[in-house]
Amino acid sequence: MIKKILKENFIYIILIVLLVIGLSIIMNLSIQDSIVSFDHKFINFMNRYNNETVSSILKFITNFGDFYIPLFILVCIFIFVKNKYYFFIEAGGYLIAGIITYISKLLASRSRPLEALIKIPNSYSFPSGHTLTSIVFYGLLFYLISVHSSRPVKIISFIICLLIICVVAISRIYLGVHYFTDVVGGFIIGIPCLMMIINIIEKNFKEKL
Repeated sequence: MIKKILKENFIYIILIVLLVIGLSIIMNLSIQDSIVSFDHKFINFMNRYNNETVSSILKFITNFGDFYIPLFILVCIFIFVKNKYYFFIEAGGYLIAGIITYISKLLASRSRPLEALIKIPNSYSFPSGHTLTSIVFYGLLFYLISVHSSRPVKIISFIICLLIICVVAISRIYLGVHYFTDVVGGFIIGIPCLMMIINIIEKNFKEKL
């Protein structure tokens, strides 16, 4: 089974590896100075819209990319969804995203911004883990919901999941714990990760859903 999965997803695996290594190299080259300069300009732009109401909303929304809410959703899936494949697929996808995030951060070793509206995490900055894992977790959640759902449910769930992903990404920049390019890196790596996991499901587990 593992050999079959690796063969079926060889292109995705190579793409993800190249993206992780390539982006990490870019973050460690002299070009990083130009990237940081751009990121600070973007932070200054975001600061123009800094107010208590927006800050309070985004401080709440950013939790959807943290460990707690995905864990709560996983527990709900495990308890209320009879088919346990849904739980294992969602949990497995989240685990894969977490591992890729961890490796990417170690390779890039980019420091966080110096000031933030919330406590700055101890981990490295690039890529945004909240963004990368949210793309995989909520993208996969939409996929699983859509398997046996009507068109209206598919549309509503797609909009909700997409909004969560986008607002979580924006919140990380607004709150000052990530640079703009960290979030972009999360999207660049996260999207092929999601596509790979869906491809694994389509070719190996679709009939079990």
